[in-house]
Amino acid sequence: MGRLFEEIATLVVDGRGDPAAVHEQLLELAVANSPEVARYWKQVGAGVGVPDTAYKDGGPHLFPDEPVVREFRTSGTSGSVRGTVRYTKLGLELKRIAIVTSAQRLLFPDGTRPAVVRFAPTEQAAPDMAIAFDMARIAEACGDPRLSVSVAGPSGVDFDALESSLDTAVAEGLPVVMIGATFAFVNVCDALLARGRSWVLPPGSRAYDGGGFKGRSRVMRVDDLRATLKRVFGIADGGFGNLFGMTELANQVFDGSDTPVGPLGERPKTRHVWGGPRLRDPHTREIVTEGRGLVEIADLCLIDRPHVLLTGDVGIAHPDGVAIAGRVAGTASRGCSLSLDEMTGGR
Repeated sequence: MGRLFEEIATLVVDGRGDPAAVHEQLLELAVANSPEVARYWKQVGAGVGVPDTAYKDGGPHLFPDEPVVREFRTSGTSGSVRGTVRYTKLGLELKRIAIVTSAQRLLFPDGTRPAVVRFAPTEQAAPDMAIAFDMARIAEACGDPRLSVSVAGPSGVDFDALESSLDTAVAEGLPVVMIGATFAFVNVCDALLARGRSWVLPPGSRAYDGGGFKGRSRVMRVDDLRATLKRVFGIADGGFGNLFGMTELANQVFDGSDTPVGPLGERPKTRHVWGGPRLRDPHTREIVTEGRGLVEIADLCLIDRPHVLLTGDVGIAHPDGVAIAGRVAGTASRGCSLSLDEMTGGR
């Protein structure tokens, strides 16, 4: 386990190594350590993503004799069973490396330390929420320690903390990077407009929303959300992006271009050295390179469970990647985004 950890960490941080060889080692690990995964791949083909529904009862865990140092739970939907994923010490450290490296490379490439404002709970408030863990690591590694703040939690949005952070950043000319679930942004903007508050944030400020564009009460197009963020925060064109994450994954998947592809203007997500999305035909399980299919995500930074996940989302193939266009018909909307929608005032 330790040797494989080092090999993956080197691949992610330095880009040195062979992703295909790591992929094969992870396949062998899953087959050797999980009879359920071995049977599944014997039926459907080696390497086909394990459905996200498998984690509703805990799912396959590849190191049952190693201490579990952290559990994250999917938020679920009303009346549904919450899924659970478990991390060993090395598995959690690899997740931290993956999140921080991707953020430094893709979200903060100029090396500045802006105020990182998270529309998500702190780890202390939500220890079993993966998005809280991820955003805390991003803020620690990349953010200004004075003005970086988490402004959403179980009791709602701390507008005093939000406004204080933004006011100070504007006064000091410090860029702000805001990260949160898509409908957390929508709800916060609604409330700020009702309070008569808006800003023109310093140059270099950006907003990254995560999740889908369907909330509890309405649908929001990508460009409409960006127009609202521009109105409230004064973020310049080019300062927006969407990231896709799941509790079952270690990494997050980022936009590969700003080309509208999906029905709500969803942008295509790209693959990286550690993996990323592709599509499968829902009937034949063959790889789809044109049109629509089921989104499958490979994440070489997963060692505690199978590193290929079938998400239950519909995707659209594009030369720049895969646009993730919502859940398969009849499938419940993803829980984490809906939980943050509710926390920030959605109904």
